[in-house]
Amino acid sequence: MDQETMGKFLIDCLCREFDDKKAALLRGADWDSLIQFAIKHNLAPLLYHRLKTIYPSVKLHKAYLISARRNTRLYNDFSKIINALGNIPVIALKGAHLAQNVYANIALRPMNDVDILVKKTDLLKAGENLLEMGYISGTSRVGDIEGICAKYQHLPPFTKPDAFPVDIHWTIVLPSSPFRIDIDGVWKRAQPARIAGVDVLVLSPEDLLLHLCLHTSFQHLFRNGLSGFYDIWETLRHYQGEINWEQLMLRSRQWRASKTVYISLYLAKTLFDAVVPNEVLDRLKPEDLEPQVVNWAKAQLFDKRIYPSINLIDFWKSKSSLDKLKVFLKRVFLSPEEMAQLYPVHYNSPRVYFYYLVRLKKLFFEHISRTWLLLRHDKDMVNVSKRTYALQEWLSR
Repeated sequence: MDQETMGKFLIDCLCREFDDKKAALLRGADWDSLIQFAIKHNLAPLLYHRLKTIYPSVKLHKAYLISARRNTRLYNDFSKIINALGNIPVIALKGAHLAQNVYANIALRPMNDVDILVKKTDLLKAGENLLEMGYISGTSRVGDIEGICAKYQHLPPFTKPDAFPVDIHWTIVLPSSPFRIDIDGVWKRAQPARIAGVDVLVLSPEDLLLHLCLHTSFQHLFRNGLSGFYDIWETLRHYQGEINWEQLMLRSRQWRASKTVYISLYLAKTLFDAVVPNEVLDRLKPEDLEPQVVNWAKAQLFDKRIYPSINLIDFWKSKSSLDKLKVFLKRVFLSPEEMAQLYPVHYNSPRVYFYYLVRLKKLFFEHISRTWLLLRHDKDMVNVSKRTYALQEWLSR
């Protein structure tokens, strides 16, 4: 069974009703392959929850229990953070919002960190409060924050032993992205919610859906797998009847995100049977959409093999040796401010130079085989590099 067929079978298990025919298919399924596929796509807890009475897999049950324990710990961190932030308004983003309030079972939506949104004017105070809690980060001053906000959508991650990393966002996409997010409007539309026993805000249904589309399609170029689209499917199911489609279409155009929103909703509808009105897709459909764009996106979505990063593709596409050297130096030897985004060190600390060695070692072991294949013009590696680059270019236009 190829990757796309396996993916569609997994989607059937998660999103569609069972009948006798499907039950027969399940009995004859290659369970080891299906379970491994679900694990790769971060959907094993969901698959266990869906099939526990039909196929009570020990491996799936273990994934479910691990997710439940991790998310219980994460929500404990979340409630402490919200309480420590006091009267600073906070919007819970992504998993923190979805797992409890959309999925309605915290075990079903695995999480690795805490993502929160605060107003830009509250960034310094929010960061100081986390530092007082024992977290460390690469920034602590107003001057640092202004420079970071010019390049990044959140402060450098806040970390401490035995706690989940925390990303404090001031907006939801990189400032250098082609999108124009009306963050003031996002705050005006935010809705009150109770998560992990504390009162916070969450994105409006339309803004949540737009954020998920941007995150899955543009930020990850569909390579975070089926889990990102399951977030979209579950959000559409949860808010069915509440979503103002006219407002969503208007906002997608205002944010210059129509292409990203269209391709995300199109795949959610055609692959997951998500409830998206045909009229919405017709009105969002880009004029320059060609069939290969959808095929590129689907290929990225189902294929979880390790392929080159965008930076490695930029290196490969550089024409001359000098251009390749420039890309190499720019992406390997980042500025101290950029290093603070990636590692638990302040950009002014002498320790930042140690992390350049850490980065060199990490990049070498992560990319050496793929770099060699690209330089040798390996067919599969070249094709996926062209596909990834073309998809990014189309979404950015």
